[in-house]
Amino acid sequence: MAKAFIDFTAVKAAVSFQQVLEHYGLTTSMRSVRNGDGLEGPCPIHEGTSQDIFKVTLSKNCWFCHNSQCKCGGNHLDFVAKMENCNAHEAAIKLDQWFNLGLAGKAESAPQHRDSAPARSDPPTHEQPLQRRQQLPPSRTSSLPSPAAEATVAEEPPEDADDNVPLSFKLENLKTDHAYFAERGLTPQTVELFGLGFCGKGTMSGRIVIPIHNKDGELVGYCGRWPGKPPEDRPKYKLPNGFKKSAEVFNLDRASQEEKGLPLIVVEGFFDVMKLWQLGFHRVVSIMGSSLSARQEAVLVAASEGRSGIILMLDEDEAGRMGRDKALLRLANKLFVRVVPLPQEGAQPDHLTEGELHALLD
Repeated sequence: MAKAFIDFTAVKAAVSFQQVLEHYGLTTSMRSVRNGDGLEGPCPIHEGTSQDIFKVTLSKNCWFCHNSQCKCGGNHLDFVAKMENCNAHEAAIKLDQWFNLGLAGKAESAPQHRDSAPARSDPPTHEQPLQRRQQLPPSRTSSLPSPAAEATVAEEPPEDADDNVPLSFKLENLKTDHAYFAERGLTPQTVELFGLGFCGKGTMSGRIVIPIHNKDGELVGYCGRWPGKPPEDRPKYKLPNGFKKSAEVFNLDRASQEEKGLPLIVVEGFFDVMKLWQLGFHRVVSIMGSSLSARQEAVLVAASEGRSGIILMLDEDEAGRMGRDKALLRLANKLFVRVVPLPQEGAQPDHLTEGELHALLD
C-alpha cells in the first residue's frame, strides 16, 4: 500500500519542539538555560542520567546529545523518529495524529508559521529525509531545505562561464615554518602536501598563501590568508583580481584520487579541508565559503556519480545553515545527500577532534 503523502516542512512548522517534549512529559526533567531559549537534561533516547548531556535550542527546534552512545541530533522530526524507532515519514504521521494537524494525505500543505519571525532568520538544523528516500533511516538521509533557502536560490547572481586560466608560474621562497601553521594544528607534512607558505613579497605579501588547483590538478590561483586577526583595513582572505571562485572546488583534484566508495565531504573553508585530511578524512573538499555556485554544483555531482553521495558539513552558524539548506535543495534531486549538523553554535569542522569527527561521520 502506498504511503500517505505528508509535507515534512509543514509538520515541523505546525508543531514546536517544546510541544513535542511536553507530549513525552520531558520538560519537567529539564532545566531552562540561555535566557529561556535552551533546555538541557538527561537524554531520553539512550536513557542517560547526566543532567546536561541532552541540549535543546527552542528557537531553532533543534537538539543534540553529547553522550558517546548517542552523539546525534537534528530537528524535532528526527527526535520523534529516534524515540519511536521509526523513519521520518512515520514520525511525521505520528505528529500529525498526536496534534490533530490534518496534514496527512494533502498534496500541498503549506507550512503555517507560529510567529512573525522573518523567513530568512535561523534556518533549521536538520537531518531529515526527502520524500523519495523515506525508506532509509533518518540518520543517513538528506532533508528538505527550509522555505528561506527555497526562496533564495533564484536570487543567485549570474556566474561567469569562463574558466580560470592555469598559472604559468609558481610562488617560490615561501616560509613553511611560520608559527601560524602550528596555531591551526597543521603538521609540517600537511603544510608541504598543500603547498602552504608565508609570502614575503608581491601582492600576497604578509599572508599565508594557499595554492588552488582546478579539478584536473592545474594551478589556477593563490588565496592569501592573513595570519591571525588582520588590521581593520585588510580582509582576512584575499584572492587575485579576476579570480573566479565559483568555478573551483578546493582539493577536488586530490579527493577524486581517494577511495571511490566513500562519500565526498563538503566543507566551507581551506583549513577545514586540511585538518580533516590530516586526520584521515581524504574525500574532503571546500566550496570556499557558505554559498554553492551552479558550477560547483555540477562539478560535485560529476565527482560523486555512481559513488556514495555527498556529506554537507558547513559551519554551525547562520550563514552555514542557510548555505547547507540551499545546497541541499540543489543537490538532493541528483544524488544522495547527508546533512551533518555540528555539535554546538559557532563550531567549524577544523575545531573538532578526530573522535568527534568519527562520531559524526562514521
